[in-house]
Amino acid sequence: MASSYNKRALKIGLLSIALTMQASSAVSATVPNMVKYFSNQSTTSVQALITIPSFSVMLFILLSTWIVKLIGKRNTVLLGLSVSLIGGVIPAFTDNFTIVEVGRFLFGAGTGMYTPLAVSLIGDFFHGDEQRNLLGIRSAISAFGSSVATFIAGLLLVWGWHSAYFVYLVIIPVILLFVWGYPKKSETLYQKEVSEEVEDKKTKTGKVSPIVWMGILMLFVYFNGMMATYTGSGLAIQELKLSNQGFLSTSLAIGGILGAAITMFYGPIFRVLRHYTPVVVMIIGGIGMIGMAHSANMFMYTVFLVLTSSTALIVPYVYGAIMDDVPSASKNLIISIAMAGNNVASFLSPYTIALLGKLIGKTDSVTSFMIAAVLFLFDAVVFTFMALARKKQSNPVVIKQDR
Repeated sequence: MASSYNKRALKIGLLSIALTMQASSAVSATVPNMVKYFSNQSTTSVQALITIPSFSVMLFILLSTWIVKLIGKRNTVLLGLSVSLIGGVIPAFTDNFTIVEVGRFLFGAGTGMYTPLAVSLIGDFFHGDEQRNLLGIRSAISAFGSSVATFIAGLLLVWGWHSAYFVYLVIIPVILLFVWGYPKKSETLYQKEVSEEVEDKKTKTGKVSPIVWMGILMLFVYFNGMMATYTGSGLAIQELKLSNQGFLSTSLAIGGILGAAITMFYGPIFRVLRHYTPVVVMIIGGIGMIGMAHSANMFMYTVFLVLTSSTALIVPYVYGAIMDDVPSASKNLIISIAMAGNNVASFLSPYTIALLGKLIGKTDSVTSFMIAAVLFLFDAVVFTFMALARKKQSNPVVIKQDR
């Protein structure tokens, strides 16, 4: 087995690549300055610079599996990080709007290349409780990384919008940490032992369990509802006529940070709740959404927002199910499909919520929270049946025969 030092370095290397996975919006604060600077461009075009990476991320998440087949996992991560670094800092050195757009596309493309591997590589080397602990920490690091990058970009903005894009130089230490923790000779004794221990079960069927597909579908439903928190909060607090509405950005930040902190404890939480973890989490999230829709002040709104943010635990749960139940040959592809689905669900969320609102004759933002609560509770019901199905599979009925 690999030495404890190598194992620790491996964990640091694998977890480090999660730092910049959600950093595409870190430069959002540059939009007002860039609208003035690129006066010949429409405001929408400038705003699109923040969302362009979302498109290329989704595209290259799906292409990641084929890139891995061509150059291997380690090289795919290094290529992705390098492309993200180059694309990220390009806007700092140019006044050409088209080149800025290309840079933003490249940043998303690179991110999409290594994003699925941030999960699947953990599954390659670790399993069981250790794997679940790392998946929870990975989710937390990704969220914290986004917050820190946004903060640093805001500080750099003092020297102009060009300077804010230097925030992506943080990718350099990420590359160094990954190279240090994940050496070229990556097929360590530890990895082989894990593979031999779990591969037999995975390769017997060679098929992806219907429970995994259902989990991915429920994750899609979850993101449809969860995004209402970000797209509807501003209008909802106006409709509720809450005082101190300027506190909203702080409320969202608190919710995001505490939600990330909670995901760090996913491993211990799973050990207690097992496959009922998403059931409990979705019920709590549903209560949070209902509470937000009926809050009397910003303090209570923030409390219920934190409850809603705790639903982030569903992400490491579904990814953990993929790690446990999917054959290794299909693992990276299934993770890529799940992640692409998450992006699509987030994009479609306003339209889904609006459509459901029209069906019941209410399209206000407060009602959107109630719709999201229903989606969460629907998830809870489905995950309950999935947990019961897993229990039935692990405890088959034995029919006694008369001799």
